[in-house]
Amino acid sequence: MTRHDSPLLAASSRVALAAYLHDLGKFAERARLEVPQDMLQAHVTQYCPFRSDASGRNGYHTHKHAAYTGLAFDLVERMAPDLIRGDMSPFVNRDALQANPALSVDSLVNAAAAHHRPESFLQWVIATADRLASGFEREEFERYNAARDDNQETSTGRNHYQARQLTLFEQIRLQGPAARASSARDLEWRYPLRALSPQSIFPQRRSECEPGEDAPAQAEYRRLWDQFLQGLQEIPASHRSQWPLWLDHFDTAWLTFTHAIPAATAFGTKPEVSLYDHSKATAALATALWRWHLEHQQTDSAAAERLKQRSDWDEDKLLLVQGDFFGIQDFIFAEGSQTNRAAARLLRGRSFQVSLFTELAALKVLEALDLPPTSQITNAAGKFLIVAPNTVSARSALQRVRQEINEWFLQHSFGLAGLGLIGKPASGNDLLKGRFKDLMAELFASLEKAKLQRFDLTAGSSPVFQVEYPLGVCQFNGRLPADRLDDGRASAALSRDQITLGTSLTRKDRLMVARGEQVMSGQNITVLETPVFGYQVGFTASEAVTGKFGPWAQDGTLARCWDFSLPQNLEDNLWQGYARRFINAYVPQFTELDQQTQGKYRGDADAEADAVRVGSGKTLNHIACEDRSCPEQPEQWLGQEALMTLKGDVDNLGMIFQQGLQEPTFAKMAALSRQMNAFFAIWLPALCQTEFPNTYTVFAGGDDFFLIGPWLSTQRLAHRMAKAFENFVAHNPDISFSAGMVMTKPGLPIHTLATQAEDALDAAKASGHANPQQRKNAVVVFGERVRWPDWPKVQAAQDQLEMAREAYRLSTGYVYGLLQLVELASDSQNPEHAMWRSRFAYRTRRFVVDRLPAEQRQRAQTELGVAIGQHGLQELGSRYRIPLFNHFYRQR
Repeated sequence: MTRHDSPLLAASSRVALAAYLHDLGKFAERARLEVPQDMLQAHVTQYCPFRSDASGRNGYHTHKHAAYTGLAFDLVERMAPDLIRGDMSPFVNRDALQANPALSVDSLVNAAAAHHRPESFLQWVIATADRLASGFEREEFERYNAARDDNQETSTGRNHYQARQLTLFEQIRLQGPAARASSARDLEWRYPLRALSPQSIFPQRRSECEPGEDAPAQAEYRRLWDQFLQGLQEIPASHRSQWPLWLDHFDTAWLTFTHAIPAATAFGTKPEVSLYDHSKATAALATALWRWHLEHQQTDSAAAERLKQRSDWDEDKLLLVQGDFFGIQDFIFAEGSQTNRAAARLLRGRSFQVSLFTELAALKVLEALDLPPTSQITNAAGKFLIVAPNTVSARSALQRVRQEINEWFLQHSFGLAGLGLIGKPASGNDLLKGRFKDLMAELFASLEKAKLQRFDLTAGSSPVFQVEYPLGVCQFNGRLPADRLDDGRASAALSRDQITLGTSLTRKDRLMVARGEQVMSGQNITVLETPVFGYQVGFTASEAVTGKFGPWAQDGTLARCWDFSLPQNLEDNLWQGYARRFINAYVPQFTELDQQTQGKYRGDADAEADAVRVGSGKTLNHIACEDRSCPEQPEQWLGQEALMTLKGDVDNLGMIFQQGLQEPTFAKMAALSRQMNAFFAIWLPALCQTEFPNTYTVFAGGDDFFLIGPWLSTQRLAHRMAKAFENFVAHNPDISFSAGMVMTKPGLPIHTLATQAEDALDAAKASGHANPQQRKNAVVVFGERVRWPDWPKVQAAQDQLEMAREAYRLSTGYVYGLLQLVELASDSQNPEHAMWRSRFAYRTRRFVVDRLPAEQRQRAQTELGVAIGQHGLQELGSRYRIPLFNHFYRQR
């Protein structure tokens, strides 16, 4: 395993930071950072391009944000690893440069700030990465680089202070270029300039968040800048001793405060990519380029000239490493002989493990290739993308990691799950706008091929190995051999870890990854039994309880420390001083109200599972009771005890990524992936915690989700998600999600729930309708398919039915009779179809005559005719079963 103090890893981290903060000055300048004018002018002279006007007599400097990059670095470096003294390779440290200004080696700050006026090799590495991240063709970049600073207006008509970031979602079209907006000025949606929170990921209309004057626009930037500097101070000082550890924390801080800052806001550009996504892409590309040149011993002025002239841009210097966790559903929903009691804990433990394994696999790749955390561009829903150098050493290291990961999964999951790992070579020209789509298509194809070659079982090694079952099979996962017997229950180490996770996640906030397998211990740490890829994993509570673990950071034991806590509300800033991973799901816990109303839990499970303790996690048996009510007499609870399983994903995701954007670039694709994941991995768990506290988010991330909750509340949650997603994608009709819901009793095997929910999801996406707008974008519940735009009609019919029941005390027989009429009203092929109206009128008349006083009958007949006949049977047809079933189940 790579040592934490590997000189190559430390040097790569420094290159990454220089590239990462090359546009730091954009943030600082828009925040109106106060700097002495003489210092500013000196930095302008040093870092900003100088141009002559058409007459050749009057000159001007452009891109003055580069000067602010150099100035703002002084503030950031106070809270960073030492950038002044000691080993700063491949840069020179500040002390040496001040002692000998004639040195030809760059300081880190010089390399970062000179990206618009590069001269040396290191400056050209960062400048090249900057251009590749944006997909700039040569001529396009030359025009951009030569534009005057007085042309500080975007294509949306706002200057660089006022312009707010566009959303890529509004611009996606799947029906062809003709349907696209004719101009950036036509785009209506922007992201508010706020720190990252579950709510701030939603775009707003331009009039709501884009200032029309400089002063308020600059004030917003200044507030964010001050929060950023304050946030950097929260990173534990002891963690600065490890470049990768500190850089991982810094990456989250930069994400939190720059996710909504547009990277490009001048010279007629379109402000559609965040400063975070552009910075991250530039850092990853610069690191890989520098490493390629280093291994090929091409770091001189001749190499710089080739980068400048783009004469070597067709050479495959980059290696795009993509990982994909396969077998997710088989892994999460594996069955054993005695899983009901521990079903909820197993579910959340296994779901968390999927994310954990994927993160640790990415970390394994990074450390094997001596790459910093910023080289990992995306990691969501079991997939990650890392930019590496396309070198012999990198390819060899990747092959060793692939073999080690395969062996681990075979040993611990027996093929139940695994992780595909591919490396796709790419050149600089492949990242340009004209060729990037083809590169993405080839990358997707390579990954699909890798899925068909799982574990490399046909590569020469035997696909069969001997396994002993001395204690029988694990009672929590019938495919694993048990290795321990506790109170007569046989279990495997992996299953015990899953239960530990399921129990601990409600009380822990941070995850620690240690290099080695038996290095962490302590009363405040919950350590997993099974090392993963050579790492030991432990969980701790808040910093106030457990401390910062400075000695482990300083001696290299601590490889990563991740905050995975959930925000307490939708407006909470997500920065807590540590690198964040959005891998936690919401877990329902008992509240004081639950304790006071525990009569709704019938206690038909064992005593331990049914114990109601404030703060402990609820079982699926408890959740099944949460939609019961006692409307009339205390402790006389009504309502069905049942679960609703909700599974869904984004429609046409492949098309969205491969053809949705007119001019995709590396940074845009990274941004689109991150933003799509944010809805499911950031907002959805926070929503469950704040508004739907009885819902398990079994998994949510990437583009899909799997939830289990009370049968009626989950229907409301699904519609809430659909409405929120519509806002999230800026009301773009080409982006939607479909979902399937299945109502069951809580004792049903989890694998059965998953299969039935998957079938319902398939039914939601299936449609023979000729109009594309009528396909997908739907939900199936109780076997009925409803398009999301039509769900309000279903809900309105539900509300009207409930009001009619309250007003006229509808009998069970009358409502049951409506089910027969649903069949008749919805089947136009039935010869008796036209008779449903007369039969409905007859049954309604019988009911009002038998049950109501004479003076109420006419009004009741009319109101029931409108509420049930017109808005229910006539408008909804077979879909009226949904309100009827909900009505029956609420009364049981």
